[in-house]
Parts: sequence; C-alpha cells; structure tokens
Amino acid sequence: MKSPYLRTLTTWWAAAAAVAVGYGIFLAVAALTLPHNAVLTGRFPGQPAVKALAAVLLAVAALWHPIIRERRWLVAALLFSAGGDFFLAMPWWQPSFVLGLGSFLVAHLCYLGALLPLRAPTPPRLAAAAVVVGACVGLLIWFWPRLVSDGLTIPVILYMAVLAAMVCAALVAKLPTPWTALGAVCFAVSDGMIGIGRFVLDSQALEVPIWWVYATSQVLITAGFFFGRAAAD
Repeated sequence: MKSPYLRTLTTWWAAAAAVAVGYGIFLAVAALTLPHNAVLTGRFPGQPAVKALAAVLLAVAALWHPIIRERRWLVAALLFSAGGDFFLAMPWWQPSFVLGLGSFLVAHLCYLGALLPLRAPTPPRLAAAAVVVGACVGLLIWFWPRLVSDGLTIPVILYMAVLAAMVCAALVAKLPTPWTALGAVCFAVSDGMIGIGRFVLDSQALEVPIWWVYATSQVLITAGFFFGRAAAD
C-alpha cells in the first residue's frame, strides 16, 4: 500500500477509535451520575447518530483499503453496523431491537463475505471455533424462556447462528495478526452481554461494558484487515 493511502486510512481509523472512546466516556459518566438502572440512551438529541458515528468513520477508512474484494464487504459491514448502533440507541421505539438485530445480522454476513476466502483451518483454530459454537448454544438455552415469551425465538436463533459463523470464520482466517479474530470474539462477547441484559437481567446494568467491548471489537476487526498486509493478499 502506498504511504499516502495508508496515512489516510489510518487517520480515519484513528478518528473512529477516538469517537468510540469519547462515546464510551460519556456513557460511563452518565451511568455514574444517573440513578441506578437508568436508560443511558436518549440523553441528548441525536444520540443514535453519535453512537453510529464510529462505525461510519470505520467505513470511510475502509474506502482506502487496497484489496477491492474486501473493501466492498467491509464498507457494507460497517455501514450496517452503524445502522444497528442507530436502532439499538432507541429502546423506547418498539421495533428498534429487531431492526438493530437485523442490521447487525447483515453486517455479520458481510464480514463473512470478507473472511471466508481467507480461511485456513488448523486443529487449534477449529477447537477455538468449537468453543464459540458451544458458548452460543449455551446462551440460547439460557435465554430460551424469555425468547419464547417475547416471541423472538426465530430471529435470535438466526442471529446467533450467523454471529457464530462470523466469529468462527475470523478464527480460522489467515491474517498476519490476531486482531480480527480477537475483535470477532469481542463482538460475540458484547452481543452475549446484550442478550443477558435484555433476556436475563432486564436492565441497563451492562450498557457501559457492552459499548466498550463492542467498540473494541470493530476497531480490532478492521485493524486486522487494514494493517500489516500487502495489496496482493
């Protein structure tokens, strides 16, 4: 990659990371100053757009990614992630959870499109993938009573299946750094925490750690694609 392109990509990527950190600090301060279990979204006009901004900036960074096939998938994945961030920041709107779930499901499918051609499975990587699948099944069993009562069994099962596939694809992908694999695992952890908050605790108690783990996941996933690679990969 020519250095001007790398500098531009890195600038947008770093800007996205900075926005994510800033939003995380806002959430942490809000959680400390508001009553226990207070809703942290809807605290100021335009908060859904601000929450989505980090993913949008990562999508802009991806426009400078030199591997054309991956660039298309990554831009789409990050824009759908921004849509998921936007919808999930409006919990007072009844369709927001399903719309956010759907947006992130498409994002995971786009990440799969970028990751599958890079697969290079080895026994340790396959073992890690098996652990991920087992964890997803365990979460579904844990969530099951509430999924049934909320009528969300099919959408959540579908989402968990696609999420598990994306994480497994990241774990077996041949990349020069472990960042994308670590980021995909973080994505699964953040989604697991969303499920625990929504279907087990029925509270906002995990909102701050969810954001930090999720934001870390997107920054790491993109770092693994963007850095330390040649255009011919």
